[in-house]
Amino acid sequence: MRAVSLLLLVISSISAKASVWPNWVYQTNCTAEYFCAVGLAQNEISAKKLALDDLSQQLQVSVNSQTSIDVSKEEDKSTTRFKQKIELSTESIPLNLIFVAERTFQNSQMALLIKLPKQQFYNNLSAHVASFFNNMTTPEQLSQQPLWRQRVWAMKQQEEQTKIKNQLSLLTALNKNKTSSSGLWEEFKQWQKLTLSSQNKAIIEVQAPHELQVITSSINQYLIGGAGEIYWLQPSIKTRTAKKSGKYIVQVLLSLELLESKPPYRILFSNSIKVQRKAPSYNAAKQKAIEAIVQLIKTSKGQVLFSKNDQPHGKEY
Repeated sequence: MRAVSLLLLVISSISAKASVWPNWVYQTNCTAEYFCAVGLAQNEISAKKLALDDLSQQLQVSVNSQTSIDVSKEEDKSTTRFKQKIELSTESIPLNLIFVAERTFQNSQMALLIKLPKQQFYNNLSAHVASFFNNMTTPEQLSQQPLWRQRVWAMKQQEEQTKIKNQLSLLTALNKNKTSSSGLWEEFKQWQKLTLSSQNKAIIEVQAPHELQVITSSINQYLIGGAGEIYWLQPSIKTRTAKKSGKYIVQVLLSLELLESKPPYRILFSNSIKVQRKAPSYNAAKQKAIEAIVQLIKTSKGQVLFSKNDQPHGKEY
């Protein structure tokens, strides 16, 4: 009986605490003019992150939140600082259009109601997609480029297509008739055709020694496919080493050369990626640097491979 009484007391306490929250915490009561989302947390930054996360679910995009703790010690005193960084994974949510409509603090928790005007959001996203197509390389401009450059262009476009397609789908869900009459879907289809035809202009084969197998695998992931003229991409690495405070500092330079596969085997493009890491041993530091290069290729989806130093060279083998 005592246990039942205690349980009822706890339930009553929770109900009493819950009753102090305003109605918008439980039911946003948004009109057709706004997207709305609520975040509830121990501080305003976290509450806003949760509200943005809720909003992102509605808009089919994602929010990345990174929290770090810096601890510094001076003599016998320690200082702890919390940092939180919130990033949107796409450009679909313009933060300048989002505003905090309600804010309240109860029971050591902060609740926020954020709103995003639907019409402004639609106009903003529509203008962004239209601008993307307006600034795109034309078929005429692309046809004047070497075949390997057309293949690289196609590789870069493939990484953009999923994002643009999702944005067009969202625009269609918001206003089907307006999106259909805008002609953006037709431009998207033409872009797909151009990307496919450009991809089939060239094949880029990676040639590298076995010791670069990890790097080669990461490169091949983004060069897979293609047809037509064959080119060779040859990666190689050089290392520089130093030792400081008992640790090895290893700098790894990944050099990339794109060559013709037929005599005179001219180098058509070169690039380099430099990464430095430290560890208790040389091998460990070198391995860390190589892993960082692989991660860089992965996070850029292969874009870093062809992003710099793309001037033709006269060297021949």
